[in-house]
Amino acid sequence: MNKTTLTKKIMKPILAVVGPAAVMTAGVMGSGSTTSLILSGTYFGYSLLWVAVYTIPILVIIQDSASRIGVMSGNKGMFTIMDEQIHPLLKWFFLFPIIILAFVANMGQTKVMVSSVLTILGAYNPVYGIIILTTVVVVIGVWLTVIFGGYKRIEKIMTGVLFFMALAFLLVSLKGFEKPLEILKGLVPNIPPNDGGRNSLQFISAITGASIAITAILAFPYFTAEGGYKKQDVSANFKKAVLTFGLIRGIWCIAALVAGASVLFVLSNHLKIENISQAGQILGPILGNWGVVIFSLGLFGSAYATFIVVAQLLTYFTLDAFKKDWRFDIKNKRFIVLFSIFLFLPGLTSFLWNIPALLSIVAAMMLSVFGTPITIIIVIYLMNKKNFIGENKASIARNTILAVGFILTFMLAYYQIVQFIK
Repeated sequence: MNKTTLTKKIMKPILAVVGPAAVMTAGVMGSGSTTSLILSGTYFGYSLLWVAVYTIPILVIIQDSASRIGVMSGNKGMFTIMDEQIHPLLKWFFLFPIIILAFVANMGQTKVMVSSVLTILGAYNPVYGIIILTTVVVVIGVWLTVIFGGYKRIEKIMTGVLFFMALAFLLVSLKGFEKPLEILKGLVPNIPPNDGGRNSLQFISAITGASIAITAILAFPYFTAEGGYKKQDVSANFKKAVLTFGLIRGIWCIAALVAGASVLFVLSNHLKIENISQAGQILGPILGNWGVVIFSLGLFGSAYATFIVVAQLLTYFTLDAFKKDWRFDIKNKRFIVLFSIFLFLPGLTSFLWNIPALLSIVAAMMLSVFGTPITIIIVIYLMNKKNFIGENKASIARNTILAVGFILTFMLAYYQIVQFIK
């Protein structure tokens, strides 16, 4: 077998998933999602594995539905679609809370990237000046990787990051797959009792919020438009959604939770682990230096992907809300300036933020659950509007899965409201 043939065989599965689904999948596999999954395993063992697995079909169908909405609209942005098909005020209901939430989240993503870099370099307790310098270098480095290539470069980068994250966490979690019966037991739905102040329902909310997020649902029409997809691509897009959101993200979800359950849950002080940084430091002696390096690289990749995608989505939403050209093109100066602001402003101020980054991201994801039921209702409405969606009108099976997603997110939102009132 010559090198060209070997290269083609290696690249085939990667090229099969290049596209909007890969970008969005990498985006939702952020450090907040990683935190939710690994800490769920750390605190409750394999008991919440069923949440990570059973939300996958819901995620696939919701995202594919959002993709079809974008294609059938003639590749318009979701805010324009809501303007035309529902009500012009609806977009403002989403825009400002999303900007605030995403800004805070991207401050957290920056801290995670900086922490990962410093961990790899062995700087566990760096002085403040080193943190500031590393932050500046990391943020500028991230900006340079994407700003000049436009949307197509982001597609390629995110596809590579997607495969790398899945592989990295799979390697870290290998020890856990020595207990297949424990993993199978984790697929049986149950709500484990709270332990040591760790509330299992909060982590169910966090895992669900990370999987079925407002921004991800609203974003897909922009990505399908950037990809130039047409009506004839709907079937192929669904297959890519199954591969990326279903298979690759599914492997990553299982691996991340199993890593926490198999390595950290068995420790006597597992309930005292507060965040991923602590988890990474504990993994070092257990897995060896290679383990903590791979873990840190995987964590950096997850934060890197989300940091870029969040800034990209904020730019899409803002420009579309004000009826401006929102395409990611180097010639679109308005996009480049706004995108840069949404990267640099939260990134370069992140070292001033004293709230624990990863736990705050998890909290933000739980808050996003409140708006998710409304977003799913919008998707259901548009997918059943015959004069809009045409031959892609939702089937009974699709509507059923969408309805399950709505009920699940509504119940979790209700739980969060009750907890807040208490």
